[in-house]
Amino acid sequence: MRIPSWTGFSLSLLLGISSADALELDPVAEAKRLEAGLTRLCGVWEWTVHSHTMSHRESKAKIVLPNAEAAGIEGPSPTEIRVYGDAVYFRWDFPGGFQEDSMLLVENRRLEGTFRTSTGSVGAVNGKRVAACPPKGNEARP
Repeated sequence: MRIPSWTGFSLSLLLGISSADALELDPVAEAKRLEAGLTRLCGVWEWTVHSHTMSHRESKAKIVLPNAEAAGIEGPSPTEIRVYGDAVYFRWDFPGGFQEDSMLLVENRRLEGTFRTSTGSVGAVNGKRVAACPPKGNEARP
């Protein structure tokens, strides 16, 4: 954000921190935030994509979040996930393009939001959790 020079203020004065500090993130805090978010998302989701630009075509799929390895279940997973509280960003890369989803996690059971693709398609995305990941530490003991 750029504050007009005529105001006599700068962003660093308004925030009380230097410009360099404003852009620096604590990597440990970021890693903890992401881990907590991925734990909330972990499982199998029923995914519905509704394209507004392709004759309102809908497609359904089951996806695995955050990825097949973490969930212990095979299935398609996004190439990138960012979690900021209840706001979730997904990026899916595939041959010839990508899709980006901006979603809201509702009650840790539903994801609702929109998508856009590299080809210009836009629409709605909804997800419903159909199976959660098993809790960590509950592996069978001999």
